[in-house]
Amino acid sequence: MKNILKKRLFNPKEEIAHKNIPANEKLQTDANASDRNLTMQSGKGASDQNLPVQTVKSASDRNLPVETSESAPGVLSSAQKDMVFENMSDGVITVNAAGDITYMNSACETIFNIQIADFENKSFQECFLQNKKNKAFNKFFQTILKKNTVSENSIVTYQKDGNVRYFSIKISLLHQGDTKLTKKDDFPGMLILIEDITQQQRLKQLERDSAVTFSGIIFCISIYLSIWSLIRFTLHIHLNTSYYTLMIEGMTFLLFLEILFLTSLSMRDIGLVPKLSTLKKNTLETICIAAIACSVMIIAKVILKLLGFPVKERFFGGSLHGAYTYLFTAFVQEFLARGVIQTCVKSLMKIKHQKPFSILVTSLLFSLMHLPFGFIFMMGAFALSLALGYIFERHENLWGCAFLHWSCGYIAMSLFF
Repeated sequence: MKNILKKRLFNPKEEIAHKNIPANEKLQTDANASDRNLTMQSGKGASDQNLPVQTVKSASDRNLPVETSESAPGVLSSAQKDMVFENMSDGVITVNAAGDITYMNSACETIFNIQIADFENKSFQECFLQNKKNKAFNKFFQTILKKNTVSENSIVTYQKDGNVRYFSIKISLLHQGDTKLTKKDDFPGMLILIEDITQQQRLKQLERDSAVTFSGIIFCISIYLSIWSLIRFTLHIHLNTSYYTLMIEGMTFLLFLEILFLTSLSMRDIGLVPKLSTLKKNTLETICIAAIACSVMIIAKVILKLLGFPVKERFFGGSLHGAYTYLFTAFVQEFLARGVIQTCVKSLMKIKHQKPFSILVTSLLFSLMHLPFGFIFMMGAFALSLALGYIFERHENLWGCAFLHWSCGYIAMSLFF
């Protein structure tokens, strides 16, 4: 009985027959498995370090059917590896021990704005390390090429044709075994993985700039109101409103210096440089809005006088000197309200109704700056700021808002104040 059991347990043919698997297929499977294990243990060969240069494949070439190798199931074939690299959004570059580019996937065309065919059989240094403006980028790769020293993950800038981009770069040296390379060892080649993070970096920089500028705004408004309270209620000095206007202009100048020297905001970001493609259309629209608003105020003055409401006795006051002065004041205030406050609030507030909320907050702060002029004047400034905030978001042009501010504000003051 024991002999039968022993024979039953240790006879491989009977075990194979019991599972309905032919013996020759079982032996072939074991041979394939052993071959596969030997392949995985052998490491990377010289052919892996000198990959052939491949140009951009067509769409039909990229959509290759996923098939496993018959001799080694589960191991990707060369065509499947190419398909994986070609469908990656990150750039992949391989460089051999001589420093020549042996492979670039199609994502490199978009990232570097190049044609891969122009880089065939050329050295990496000749193709990418010749621009002296890319100091950080050049130093990063020259350290690797000369000293075999690799950083885990580095973010560097890359400039080409006046455009600055941010890359997150990961590098693996193509050497055998787990031994660490030294400066004396020859360069073994490298695999480069490049991710374009320009958009993310610009958003982070914009948030930082907006936070710095908004902090300056709160500081200036707090100082401005504190001075007004000190003069008006503690010292009991009644100053002319023109002095408070000068304070606002001085505050705006300080914020302009802050933007100029402490942030990376451009003149286009704050609306000083308009879009030429929509300039004509926006100008005509601004003139029409100004004409309608001024006409409404004149008609309102006539109706109020006919109904006997106590309004300004003189129908239209003001002077040319006042018009010139207010033209400068309107531009300064719009730069402060639209170019600085509204732009910064919109960048900082990551909420659903971002633009309407930024217009509302800007209008509240703008009316608060007119606190020394009285409640009615504050409400007028609040309503005007709401309208100009909408137009600024629509046109992205500070000059049109300044013109509307000047025309509507000066007419309102001449008719009612």
